[in-house]
Formats: sequence, structure tokens, C-alpha cells
Amino acid sequence: MNRLLLLLLVISCAFSVPLQSQQDNRSSLFGGFKADNQAQVSIEQPVSLPADHAPHQGYQIEWWYLTLLLENNSGEPFNYQFTLFKFARPELASNWGEGVVWMGHSSLHTQTQHYFDEKFAQQGTGIASFSIAPVAFYIDDWQWLSKQQAALFPAELNTTSGPAVLTLNLTADKPFVKHGQQGVSFKTGDGRYRSYYYSQPFINASGQITLDGITHQVSGMGWYDHEWTSQLADEDALGWDWFSLHFDDGRKLMAFTMYVDGSEAYTTGTLISAQGEPQTLGPDELQILPVNSSEVAGREVPVTWQIRIPKQQIDITTKAFKTDQWNDSRFPYYEGAISFDGSHAGKGYMELTGY
Repeated sequence: MNRLLLLLLVISCAFSVPLQSQQDNRSSLFGGFKADNQAQVSIEQPVSLPADHAPHQGYQIEWWYLTLLLENNSGEPFNYQFTLFKFARPELASNWGEGVVWMGHSSLHTQTQHYFDEKFAQQGTGIASFSIAPVAFYIDDWQWLSKQQAALFPAELNTTSGPAVLTLNLTADKPFVKHGQQGVSFKTGDGRYRSYYYSQPFINASGQITLDGITHQVSGMGWYDHEWTSQLADEDALGWDWFSLHFDDGRKLMAFTMYVDGSEAYTTGTLISAQGEPQTLGPDELQILPVNSSEVAGREVPVTWQIRIPKQQIDITTKAFKTDQWNDSRFPYYEGAISFDGSHAGKGYMELTGY
């Protein structure tokens, strides 16, 4: 048995025990092990860029996340998600691996098809890693490579998703957005659960997608997130309903409700001006309400939502690009494109976990 296959079997066993909770019938996305919480998120140590583009030792979980809303020259949609996750798993350390497990997700939706791939690798094997100058990260043959020293953008992304081959150029002309208090994002009202979290919601993307022997020239907009913590890998963290929205008037909105066992559901977000200026929204300023549910992957999932920010005269209703946008991964979750209308119009992405 080769070492890569052995590693995948070890990861499968280590991650295969789901932990159920009675709160809202949700279950922990990353349940099955208890986070050691050795590294804490502290307001005294806010997000600092560009240094914090790099991985962070001591935190249980970290991810780099990209969603793109693309169209070809005929207006056909190609909605794409690329995510790299990093898990601290010191019990897996050996003389050929460092006890840090990387997981990659690549998900492409057309109007009629969904292609999803998942890859695992342990750091130290040469299969997955990160470098800071220039910024580059990869897992197997998926690679993000920046074109400037210590900068995240501009960058080239080379990936596959099912039979599709993607080569995409990413640029951004506005500053990064730090959520919460200088990048410290609260997940519960009492602040016990928190993460470091920043975004780049002003991405312009272009390139090509080759699918079924046809090369499509594509372009569109994107959203990038980077988040790290120990607590979201905790068995008591029961999931979230999360939205990234691009308004037609140029504004952006990040909004989520977080569910933690023993705490009330907590809603917060960031409304971002067309010039990139963020405004943090608390639970008394933002409402995220499910409207309709549908059966997706054998479970009831709310796929239509109302989002209200009364002080900003924002009252919108979302609509899923497709009802079934389920990523059937080691940690299954809903992830897909949406549009919205009402007081304002636009489009974005929705991620639902714990269902």
C-alpha cells in the first residue's frame, strides 16, 4: 500500500465519526474530535496584512476560500468554488508527515451539471503546502500562484473539477475587508466563540474553462475569504448560514448566523460600500430569515431566505441558482450561487452547514 493511500485511510477513520446535537436538529460540520483550543483569537492581536495571508500554527482549522460567478461569451453561467482547508492533527505526525492535514474542494456548477472534487494531503509530503514570497498554495495539481511578492493579488488559479480544466486570472482593485473588530469576528453573543476573518469581495476574474472538449472564455466577479480559529472545529459548533452578496449598486454584504450548542443563535455581518469601506452589523441591525425549504441530498434545507437591514432600507429575498447545490464531501454542506431581489438586486453565494 503506498503512503498516499495509507494517509487517506487514516484521515477517513479520523474524520468519519459524526457528532449529533439536538439544537435545531443540527450537527457539527467538523465534529468527531474535540478541538484543543491551544491558540486563541485575541482582540489584542488583530489581523495584520500581508503577513496573515500565510498559514497560522497552533490553530485547529484554517481555510482559504474563493467563489466566482462567471459567464462565457454567450452568457452561460459557470459558478465556481475553490477552498483549501488546513487541519491541525498532531496525532498523525510521523517521520514522513508533519501532522497538518490539507483538504481541497473544487466545485463547478453549470445550468445542468455539478462537478465536485475533494483532495487530501498531509503537510511535509510535498503534496500540499504554502509559501509567502510570492504567495502560493497548492494541493496536488491545484495551485494558486500570486504574481507579486507578498501580495495575494493579482494571481493565477489552475484547478480541475470533474472533467473541467480551469485556468483563471484574479485581480482586485480595492482593499481587503476585516470583519468584526479589526478582523476578530465574534460567533456568539458572549464572544466565547470567535475567529480571525477577512475578505476580498472585489475580485475580477477572467480566463478559460475547458469542458467536454470545448474551451469557454469566461469572466465575472468573485469573493475571497481567509479565516482561522480553533473553535469552529469544536464539537459544540453546530454550523452556520452564511451569505456573500454582490449588490448591483456596487455594495457588498457578508452575513451569517452561527449556531453553538448552549448559546443562542448569533447573527452578524459586514456591509461594504462600493468604495470598500466596511460597516459591522450587529444582531439588532441584521435579520436572516428562512422562507422556503426543499429536500436536498435527503434532508430539508432552507434554500430561500429573506435578509433585512432596516436602517439601510435593505429588504431582499434570495433565490438559489439551482436547488441542489450540495457538496457531498467528507464534511457535507450546501454551497452554491444565488440571486436576490426586493429593495435591491444582485447575486452571490450561500453556504449552509449543520443540516
